[in-house]
Amino acid sequence: MGGLAGAWAVGMGITVWRQVKQSAHLPVPADLVAVTGLFLALGLVADMSAKARMPVTLIAWGLDVAGLLRVLPLGLYQETNTAITANTAAETGTASSSTGG
Repeated sequence: MGGLAGAWAVGMGITVWRQVKQSAHLPVPADLVAVTGLFLALGLVADMSAKARMPVTLIAWGLDVAGLLRVLPLGLYQETNTAITANTAAETGTASSSTGG
């Protein structure tokens, strides 16, 4: 199995797992077709040029990692959002207290 095909299989698994975990049912076929279409488009770009194959494969795996981070309960994605929210609140609080003085 090639790198792009492996990334597609992992992406499909992530999509199915996310739907089953969130709503306790299999994803609708349109979700699976959308993931397959995305990886098919990446495959077409990879077939156009031998130079593009490695970057496209890395992009495909990067999409899988991005999807996985969004899926993990209380994982890095949510921790990052919490940190950004806390940072924004702290900056807002600091800015309002410094202008009030």
